Amino acid sequence: METTAASPRLGFGIGTDGSYTRGGQVLAFALGLWTMLAFLPLLFVGAILYTRAEERFAEDPQGARRLVTWSWLCVSVLPLVPVAIGAVVYAFAA
Repeated sequence: METTAASPRLGFGIGTDGSYTRGGQVLAFALGLWTMLAFLPLLFVGAILYTRAEERFAEDPQGARRLVTWSWLCVSVLPLVPVAIGAVVYAFAA
């Protein structure tokens, strides 16, 4: 008796061949554009910090690593802070 393994559930907007569906492409573009516009100041801060880290690495590697860490925080974790604050405000306003 031959059995087949269940196929993994694909993420939203991902076709059976692993590529984006048309709706997935549109949604990814729209969300990426919204994120870029909403958090543009942090994007600039992150880029400036990373550039300063590259300039500083030869003379102060530890300080450069600290700047790189902050640059990554600016484009990954820190944008979630206003989202969390907005969610809390929305929860208490409702």
